[in-house]
Amino acid sequence: MRDVAAVTGKVMTAKVMRAMDEVEARRRNALSATKPGFSLQVGDMVTVVDTLDQGSSFLVEFTKGTKVKKDSCDWMGVLAASEIEVVGVDAKF
Repeated sequence: MRDVAAVTGKVMTAKVMRAMDEVEARRRNALSATKPGFSLQVGDMVTVVDTLDQGSSFLVEFTKGTKVKKDSCDWMGVLAASEIEVVGVDAKF
């Protein structure tokens, strides 16, 4: 995995490496509500929002489907570095 903590001013995407069932997704959700039946699957793509604990965990957001609305996501929570693999880093515009 790339050193995400060293990258600043970038939009980072990562692949989920550990599935999360509906109960765990609801428990770890930082949003006020979770859609019924929501879960994360291995291979789902998330956007890294912030680096925590000197790179040992990350605040990530996830949007199901291809339509991403600005300032909106389906799930937001903290994932450990072992639960994701960074796959892309793009410059912010």
